[in-house]
Amino acid sequence: MRYTINLATRTYLDQRLFKKVAYSSIIILLIITAWNVISVSLNWGKQSSINNEIEAIYSKLGAKPGGVSDADFTNQKSHIKFYNEIIERKTKNWLDLLDLLENVTPDGISLSSLAPGKNQEDLKLEGRARSFKSVQQYLEKLESSKNFSNVLLLSHQNLIQGENSRGVQFSISCKVVN
Repeated sequence: MRYTINLATRTYLDQRLFKKVAYSSIIILLIITAWNVISVSLNWGKQSSINNEIEAIYSKLGAKPGGVSDADFTNQKSHIKFYNEIIERKTKNWLDLLDLLENVTPDGISLSSLAPGKNQEDLKLEGRARSFKSVQQYLEKLESSKNFSNVLLLSHQNLIQGENSRGVQFSISCKVVN
């Protein structure tokens, strides 16, 4: 019996087909890469032109329009600044702030006034307490809270309203940490 098939030397892989597939894959990847490079460069150009337009618009906004005196223009800018500050103060979430204050206010303390400072995080608290020890406890709770910092006792005075009723009126300044 004579065997004519030698399995050890037979090629099982078609080299021509493999090379065609590899070369066509490389060509497709090069085309995709070139397409991406072109699109990135076009987007970069569009971005720079948009940035130039934005700068031109901002320069027009800051410039005084024709026919308006300098005094009127500065007056109008100060009004705009004032109203923008009011709008910024109104963006404060007062319900969250009241919840924070309620959590740190101990028994024996009644707050009579909450006033925001010039900065949005500044807060001035005014109130009354049964004793100065209650005010000290309130200061300690505010300082130990992670939501308040720079707690300062601005003023305090003893109140005597009758023979049996005594108290302390106080004023505290602090910063609200968000």
